[in-house]
Amino acid sequence: MSRYYRDADQLTEVYTAMFGAVADDDSIDDLVEQRMVINFRLHDPDVDIWVDGRSRPVVTTFEPIDVDASLTAKLSADSMHDLLLGTLPLGKALLFRKLKVSGSKSKAMKLESLLHACQAVYPDIAAEQLDA
Repeated sequence: MSRYYRDADQLTEVYTAMFGAVADDDSIDDLVEQRMVINFRLHDPDVDIWVDGRSRPVVTTFEPIDVDASLTAKLSADSMHDLLLGTLPLGKALLFRKLKVSGSKSKAMKLESLLHACQAVYPDIAAEQLDA
């Protein structure tokens, strides 16, 4: 059971707000230039997040899309929360296998710019929506 999210619906609301805030942010240019599609497979609660960087603005959905992911990241919802708050460094998440990534390792490095964009907006969104 998640320490932070009440259920999948609450997680979806928080991530919809976060990805909406960064959908056209300049810091995710790498994602768009590489035309990457990222699938975040979260568990506890179980939610699949698809981030489609094939065009601008970047589109996020919680349903599978008609293309294979360039990169798949598997982790718990709590670990994703900690990554987005910056309390779990990306390197540590990978080292201790809290985050498992499949796909191109060179493309995985492009994930860092998306992570930083999300980290800039997530704390305020989480504070507002998770305390409600």
